[in-house]
Parts: sequence; structure tokens; C-alpha cells
Amino acid sequence: MTESVAAARTIDGLRGDVLGEVLVDGDAGYADAGRVIMNAGRPRVVVRCAGAADVVAALRYAESQDLPVAVRSGGHHAAGIGTNDGGVVIDVRPMDEVRVLQDDVVRVGTGATWGQVAARLGKLGLAISSGDTASVGVGGLMAGGGIGWMVRKHGLAIDNVVAAEVVTADGVVRRVDAATEPELFWGLRGAAGGLGVVTSYDIAAVRQPTVHFGTLLYPWTQAEQVLNGWAEYAADAPEDLTSSLQLAPTMMADRQVPVAIQVCTTAEGALEPLRHLGSLITEKVAEVPYPEVFVEMAMPPEWRPRIRNGLYNTWSSDMARKLLEARPRIPGLAFEIRALGGAYGAMPADGTAFAHRDARFMVNSVLLGSPEQQGAQQPKDFDALWRSLKPDGAYLNFLSDPTEADLDACFPEQHRKRLAALKQSVDPGHVFRSQLTVPPRPEWTGGRRHLMRWAMRSRR
Repeated sequence: MTESVAAARTIDGLRGDVLGEVLVDGDAGYADAGRVIMNAGRPRVVVRCAGAADVVAALRYAESQDLPVAVRSGGHHAAGIGTNDGGVVIDVRPMDEVRVLQDDVVRVGTGATWGQVAARLGKLGLAISSGDTASVGVGGLMAGGGIGWMVRKHGLAIDNVVAAEVVTADGVVRRVDAATEPELFWGLRGAAGGLGVVTSYDIAAVRQPTVHFGTLLYPWTQAEQVLNGWAEYAADAPEDLTSSLQLAPTMMADRQVPVAIQVCTTAEGALEPLRHLGSLITEKVAEVPYPEVFVEMAMPPEWRPRIRNGLYNTWSSDMARKLLEARPRIPGLAFEIRALGGAYGAMPADGTAFAHRDARFMVNSVLLGSPEQQGAQQPKDFDALWRSLKPDGAYLNFLSDPTEADLDACFPEQHRKRLAALKQSVDPGHVFRSQLTVPPRPEWTGGRRHLMRWAMRSRR
């Protein structure tokens, strides 16, 4: 039997094992299934999973062929980790259930998008604080924490998870919560991508049919004054108010684009101090249904944005000066500074795998443009800027070119040790791996295939 015939029979066997689709090169839909927003992969096979049993079958196939595994939901992560070359992509998008259980707890499939979730819940007057982009997948956002437009009032999206279903590397489907496998439940809230394939989350929603949402604009000439004034107020603002300040890149046609402060609040009175930070140009804030805070993300296909972020416990005028001085020097550079604190900081530091609960601000930066537009110098200046900013931590979801140092920034030492021990217990073969997953304890040095087979045998 030739190798190609054997491979075809193996794929046919996989197709017989799953309810969803199995796609290989040449099949209709393969190219789209292997592509994420920041990367066009060429996996050997894409398994579009209809349920947890399909995930188990995909993992068994990957083990039998000794292939790397990637897990894809919305495909938005800037590092392109939702696909690969020559491996297996477990595509959870068909698992997009949104079902309200008792006491406003919502079971959400990790293949749903947050736009879908918000629209479904909005009809019932319910909401979950979860991101700001409609097409972002539930699984991807939750894997890193979930900073949304009500983060200061209701915390991260993961802070409202009460249970989850996950398929671990040994092929076991587990339903976990605070009482059942509590350590795995802890790890899934902030480091899920390295521990298994989450198929659904049970999330406590809130009764929030509408919010006050919109933008205040100030002149660019008052940028430093407005930035420092906003940061001083935002650090200890009422928890009802979540806000961000945005600085546009100078590559835009009008280099004097106003400073934008975007707000979402359940108490309109919390906006009053923001109206007096400088010479207000305009204010467009209105009471809207909560689903309207979600926007679509689009960019030219040739662009390859470079993304970095930092979490900061305090603000300083020196920080503001560095950001503003960098803007004209790096034309493609855009900043968004998000206010944290409030309910985000009420969770104990060791309450979830997501750390950094003392952070009051997240500085997110994007170097826009195509490689030709960025040239050789802009990426160097971008990286040099971040070396000078010295953040207190980093957010997993906004890193396009992650390094070992970024992994340390996302997970401080105590969290990393705890995650390594947990990883050792549920994925000793490091099946679920990327630049942003904590590996198992270093004393396990056997090959991936040996350890993966050990894990799969242990459940048979």
C-alpha cells in the first residue's frame, strides 16, 4: 500500500468518526478553514467539530499521526495560533450554542462569536461583559481573560464563568467547576489554550438591556493634558464607568486627528468629569442596546499589524510623554489605553490563572500598515519603545510576536509554577502548545509522541 493511499484511508476513517466536517487540501472550504485573520496556514486536516466527541476523534487522529494541534474559534489572535502547517486544526466554530439556563446562567459554545451572543441575550435584556468586536470567538477571548466594555462593573468575562466543558489531551471530556476539578477550573480561567479544548462555558449574565455608549473628542493640541486628566479620573472612577483613550496614527490623512475618549457606562452622571478635560470638540454618547457596543473589525488584506500591550498598576506623566513623543516618530503607531480597576481588581490575585489584578490601565499598541509601509525602521522603533515602557504585566490576547519574556509577563512566577504543575497533570505531552502556553514541569523530557500516547492510553 502506498503512503498516499494509506493516508487517504486514515482520513476516511476520521471522517467516519466525526459528525462534523473533515477538510483536506482540495476540499471546498479548506482554504478558509485553514486561514485566520493574521495567518494563512496549510494544515494536513481541519476537523470542524460538531461536539466534544469530534474533538476526541481529532485528538486521536493527531496522536496516531504524530501531528501538531491547533485550536481555532474566531481566529482573531494576532499571533495566528489558530492554525498551523502540516498539522491538525480543531475548528470549534460549529459549536455555537447560546442557551439560557436557570438564574440567568448562559451556556455558550466556544465557536459562537460575541456578536451572536450579545444579540441573542439582548432580546432577553441580558448581557455579558465580553470584548468589543462582534466577530471575535468566545473560545479565543475567554482563553486570555476577556476585557470588555463593562470590565470595571462586572470584571473579566472569565470572572463570571461558573462551569466549563473541556476535552483534555487524554481524550477525556470533563465538566469542571469550583467543586469538580477546581484546579483545572482555575486554570481554564486565563490559560485555557494550554490545557485542553474548551467546548462550552456556563457564564453568569447580568440584567443590562442598555448602556450609555459613545465618544468624546478633544483637540490633538491638548493631548497631554487630556491624557493625564483622563488617567487621573479613570483610575478611581465609579465602577459603572469603563472608558478608553485612543490616539490615532500619523499615517492617517489628517495628522491632527482628535483625541478620542470612548465610554460605556450604566450611570450617565459618571461622564461629567470627562467633559471638562480640555476644550471639548464634540460628544456623541447615547443610550443604546448593549449589543450595539460591538463593532466589526476590518483591515486591508496586505496589512500585517504588529501588536503589543502592557498592564500598569499606576499612571505617570512620563508614560504619557513617551507615548505622545513616539506617535510622530512612528507613523503607523496607534494606541488605545483602557481603564481597569473596579470589579476587575476585586478578584483576588490567585483567584484565576489570569494574574495582574492590581493593574489600573492597559496600554495596547498597534503598528499598522503593510510590511512595505512599515519599512525596516518602524518595527525596530516600535520594539525599542516597548523596551522603554517597562509594564507590570501583559494581556495574553494582544501580542502578535510573543516571546518567552511575554509569557513571563502574562504569568508571574507563582502563577507559572502552578500552571506548570497543572499542565503536567492534564497535558504532560504538551499537546496544546504555542508561544503563550506554559509547558509542563521541565523534568518531563520524553518526546511528544511518547507522552501523548501515554496520555491517550491512560484513558483506555
